[in-house]
Amino acid sequence: MTKVPWDKAFDEILRSSLPLLKQDEALLPSTPLSEYGLDSMGMMQLIARLETSHRVTFPPGTMPSSAFANPGVLWGMVQAAQQATEWGEPDGGHRGPAHRRRTGLAGWSEHGSRGTVAGASWQY
Repeated sequence: MTKVPWDKAFDEILRSSLPLLKQDEALLPSTPLSEYGLDSMGMMQLIARLETSHRVTFPPGTMPSSAFANPGVLWGMVQAAQQATEWGEPDGGHRGPAHRRRTGLAGWSEHGSRGTVAGASWQY
């Protein structure tokens, strides 16, 4: 069995979002999600479930369709959002989208007030 970099909750949520993936079939970091039935509605549902299960927030517009290319890329997005939560967001990263303002390409500031996930940025 191949070791995967993600946790059990991510695996279970992702598997439940892939209607064409057989229960005993391997889910690898490079598995093409669209080939296993993940569509745009499934992407939105998946985002909501991952936000709840992993206690992260993906602001609108920060999850390009390329984030759903495969589990490896998607897990990287979850980890980046978790780091954003850990690195100085005073409310634990659970502010609503109305509190975010797009700022162009920028990295995390030393004060944690600005962030980037997959090239999309926001500022509090």
